[in-house]
Amino acid sequence: MTYVITSLCTNDGACVEVCPVACIHTTPGAPQFYIDPEVCIDCEQCEIVCPVDAIFRDSDVPPEHQTSIEVNAVFFRKNKAAVGPVPFDKAWEMVQAAHAYARRQGMAITAVVVDEAGSPITVGRMDGAEPKTAELAFNKAYTAAAFHLATAELAPQARRPWLRSLVISHRGRIMPESGGIAIVDGSAVLGAIGVAGGSRPEQDVLCCQAALAVLESPGH
Repeated sequence: MTYVITSLCTNDGACVEVCPVACIHTTPGAPQFYIDPEVCIDCEQCEIVCPVDAIFRDSDVPPEHQTSIEVNAVFFRKNKAAVGPVPFDKAWEMVQAAHAYARRQGMAITAVVVDEAGSPITVGRMDGAEPKTAELAFNKAYTAAAFHLATAELAPQARRPWLRSLVISHRGRIMPESGGIAIVDGSAVLGAIGVAGGSRPEQDVLCCQAALAVLESPGH
């Protein structure tokens, strides 16, 4: 499910400040804010803080505001930049770069690159890496893509009720632990890299950074 902002919106902006995944936007001169249905994670924070009760779950939108569902979606179809995911060959280079760093540190890891929707592009599990690291790395990448940020930034909020409920509702796929970083191009999120198996959480992060360096090198 996703949330929808109706025409009752007064452009207060409180919802923008509490949204953990930056799914609420507007443009100069627009009459209201809008929620991106492809990014919203159903965390209900926007609905809680809205001072005029202009925000509803899509399944609970009143009959007189049903058109708002399409209005929100159309706004993003018109204004979202057309950016594709990381190509497979680049994603594989990223995985190999993460492996190379881990190998130099004497570690065996799994690295996963996903697209913006959290679907895997490539997975690489090193010899000696524990089987469970494949799922953990994917979960971290999925989380980073969903929240549009590094999972280490979510770690301090792991005990917050809203985040705990998301972890439960997503059956553990949301993972607020270090080792996942979003892949961004300007303001667009292309996907994310996730790593598991490092000797310490910060080692997973360093493996991710080694992978991201592939995209920053000349020619990429």
